[in-house]
Amino acid sequence: MKFPDMVHALKPNPKSHIQENWRILDFFSHHPESLHMFTFLFDDIGIPQDYRHMDGSGVHTYTLIDKAGKAHYVKFHWKPTCGVKNLLEDEAITVGGANHSHATQDLYDSIAAGNYPEWKLFIQVMDPADENRFDFNPLDVTKTWPEDILPLQPVGRMVLSKNIDNFFAENEQLAFCPSIIVPGIYY
Repeated sequence: MKFPDMVHALKPNPKSHIQENWRILDFFSHHPESLHMFTFLFDDIGIPQDYRHMDGSGVHTYTLIDKAGKAHYVKFHWKPTCGVKNLLEDEAITVGGANHSHATQDLYDSIAAGNYPEWKLFIQVMDPADENRFDFNPLDVTKTWPEDILPLQPVGRMVLSKNIDNFFAENEQLAFCPSIIVPGIYY
């Protein structure tokens, strides 16, 4: 199983708790099929400026099941309506050095000021019968689905219009419970 090995490679040194780039490079050099993920992690797009200006997408493929019982594979994508903005390394050092929680602070302050962050939700859909017709494994978590083959389809939006009163009770308990899933969406 390569996924636990990859997670282990991204962990800091067990003695010093310092991130060591050689661990990551060692993993990818021994698993050439993960080159796509490597280039995604180390591309030159930059570091997200904050959460409001960051794309989001699911790593895993989910299954949508309609009322008739027909299943389709799906990938979810969130696109911020205010655009994507990134920091270069020197900017990230300055911003992160001043406040390591700058992205959370920006999100909280924006909502409190009435500048509600918004993302459009898109999906990519595939019939499970087509799973083997591609030159990549669409269920491989290190792969993205090409948009020219499986286009993004707009399906909704999310607006954060209220800060929560208790992070643990209102966010963390919900977000980290794998049994909570919207009806019609399955693993």
